Amino acid sequence: MFRLVRVSLLLVVVLSVALVASMGLTILTYVRLTAEEPIAKMYFEPLGEDVFEAHLAAGEGGDVGIFEIYGDQWRIDAEFIKLKPWANVMGMDARYKLVRFEGRYRDIDDENTKPKMAYDLGQGDALDLMNYLAEWNFLVDAEYGSSTFTDIKQDTLYTVYRTQSGVIVRSEPMPDPIGYEPTMMDDIRAWVSGN
Repeated sequence: MFRLVRVSLLLVVVLSVALVASMGLTILTYVRLTAEEPIAKMYFEPLGEDVFEAHLAAGEGGDVGIFEIYGDQWRIDAEFIKLKPWANVMGMDARYKLVRFEGRYRDIDDENTKPKMAYDLGQGDALDLMNYLAEWNFLVDAEYGSSTFTDIKQDTLYTVYRTQSGVIVRSEPMPDPIGYEPTMMDDIRAWVSGN
């Protein structure tokens, strides 16, 4: 009888540890496969009808650029290297290189007839990593272009994120200056205006 109690207690402990480990691994897998990293922030100031001055901060160092774009939407393109899911779970992240920033028009007739301007960004680590991983291609799931675009709205701060499978954008209203602590975008605005 005592032996049966010991075996039952040991079985309960082993199953409890296995359950906790399984839950921990499930949470880790979810966190790694849904990981996002902000890679660019921007806001727009109107210069005329369908002409905007884009204030863009991109890259780890927060490289700042001011671009004149045409259209009622903006788009940012990236070269993208998606890694295998098991590599993501092991702690490796997808790689990207921001390559182009441009304005675009929602209406296709405007897109084909009105002025356009695109800018080369050339920021990120995708190509350097690809050269390094040439011998280790078992980590790479796919190489492709990833792009995101959205409407241009005044008084809106846009943040571009690198996910494990591409780039996405989220927007939020520009922060209210009263009772607000300065952010990176505030520093950019101050630098642009010369304050």
